Amino acid sequence: MVVITLEKCPLALRGDLTKWLQEISMGVYVGQVSARVRDRLWERVCKECKSGRATMVYSVRNEQRYDFRIHNTTWEPIDFDGLKLMMRPSSARTKSLGKKRLGWSEASRFSKKKGRKPNRDFELPSEYVVVDIETTGLNPNKDEIIELAAIRVRGGRETDAFQCLVRCGGELSDAIAKLTGLSHSRLMAEGLILENALTNFLEFVSDDLIVAHNAEFDIGFIQSACEELDWDDFDNDYLDTLALARKKLPQISDHRLSSLAERLHLENRQPHRALSDCRLTHCLLVKLNEN
Repeated sequence: MVVITLEKCPLALRGDLTKWLQEISMGVYVGQVSARVRDRLWERVCKECKSGRATMVYSVRNEQRYDFRIHNTTWEPIDFDGLKLMMRPSSARTKSLGKKRLGWSEASRFSKKKGRKPNRDFELPSEYVVVDIETTGLNPNKDEIIELAAIRVRGGRETDAFQCLVRCGGELSDAIAKLTGLSHSRLMAEGLILENALTNFLEFVSDDLIVAHNAEFDIGFIQSACEELDWDDFDNDYLDTLALARKKLPQISDHRLSSLAERLHLENRQPHRALSDCRLTHCLLVKLNEN
C-alpha cells in the first residue's frame, strides 16, 4: 500500500499520479504498486513539486511495518532507538524559514543589474504570475478572502488564468457588496471553502515570481490564510507595482490602481474584481516598464 499527500503541486503531476493511484481526497493518493513504480512516482513528485510539500507512506517489512519519505517539509525525520519518527519544529523555527522581499529577490537584482539596459531600472522576467484578491475588509487577522485570481505571463503575454470565489463566514458589508458586485448568497453557491480555493490557487502560482499592486496587502491575507490552515509560509518573491509606480511617477499623488489606470488610460473592464484587476496590474507593469 502506498499513500502520497501533496500540497501546491502542479496539475500535470496530479494527472500523472492518477494513472497509478486513486485520489481519495484533494491531494491524497492511495494505491498498490510495485516498489519500482513507487520509486519512479516519488522521483516524479520531487522533480515537479518545486515549492509544494509532499509525503509518501508505504508498507515495508520492518518493525514499524511502514516507511515514509518527505519533500520540502519543515518536519524532520529522526531515528529514535531504531524507530523512524518525525520531529515537528518549533513555531519560531518554522517562521524563520519564511522570507518576504519587497521587489526582486537578491539573485534577481544581481542578474538584472548585470544585464540591464541604459535608462532601464529593471527588466521583466520571461515568466511571472500576477495575483489579486478581494476581501471582506482590510485586516487579515479578522477579515476574509472572498476571491482569488491570477494570470500567468510568458514572454509578455497572458497564457493562463485562474479565478475562484471563496465562501465566507458572515454576511458581506453593504460597502464590499457594492464595491465588488458580489453577494453572500453567490459566494455560498459558487465559492469553494478556503482550503480548497487556496490549494488550487497555490498550485497555479507554484514558486514563480509574484506581481501585485500593493503586494503586502494581498500577500498578508494569503499568509494569514496559510497560518490559519497550519500550512507553510507563502514565501514567493514578489514585485509590487505600487512601489514601482511611486518610484516611476513621483509627480502623481494618488497611486491607487484605479487612479493610475485613469491617468495612464488603461482599460479596466470590471474594477474591484480579482481577475480583471490582475489584467489591469499586468498592463500597468508593462506601461511602467516603458518609462
